[in-house]
Amino acid sequence: MKRLEKYIEILEKWNKIHSLSGAKNRKSIEENIKDSLKPLEFQELEWEKQRLILDVGSGNGFPAIPLAIMLNVPFILCEPNAKKAAFLHTLKVELGLENVEVMRSRVQDLELKIKPSLITSRALLGTLDLLLLCENIKEPSTSFLLFKGSKVKEELEGLIKYKIYNYSYRNYLFLQGESLCNG
Repeated sequence: MKRLEKYIEILEKWNKIHSLSGAKNRKSIEENIKDSLKPLEFQELEWEKQRLILDVGSGNGFPAIPLAIMLNVPFILCEPNAKKAAFLHTLKVELGLENVEVMRSRVQDLELKIKPSLITSRALLGTLDLLLLCENIKEPSTSFLLFKGSKVKEELEGLIKYKIYNYSYRNYLFLQGESLCNG
C-alpha cells in the first residue's frame, strides 16, 4: 500500500507540470488504480503462471504500475513518448520496482528475447489493430487483457475465443492465446 500511495503522490506531482493523465485529483487516480487492479480477481488470467507481462502504451502507468506493485512477475512497459517513458522510469526507480523494465519504443519495433505470456493495454487502439501491431512479439500461447470502454462489442468481429468482464464503466476483454482470430 505504501508503494500505491507513493505512486499517487508522484503522479499528482508530474500531472501538475506535464499533464500526463486525465486523472487530475486524488479521487480519480484512486479510481484508476482500482480499475487497474480489478483483473486480479479474474481467475482465468492465472496471474501466478504469468512469466512476462508486456504493457503496450503504458503512458501514465495504468494498468501496469499498480499490477507490477501487486504481482511478483516481470513487466515490460512499452511507451514511445519520451516524456511518458521518463515518467515511467522515474516510477520504476522511486517505487523500487525491480520487476519493471521501461522500453521507449513503438510496440511494432520491439525486439524481445522472451515473448510475453500476457499483453495488456488500456484504451490504446481498436482490438484488431493492437493484435496486428503485436504480431512480431507474441507467441501462439500469448493472451491479451485489454481495458475497454462501452463499445467493446464493436471490436469483436473475427475473434473466436474471448471473455468480457464488466465492472462499472469498464469492460475487460480477455483474449486467450492460440485461437485469437478466424484465419
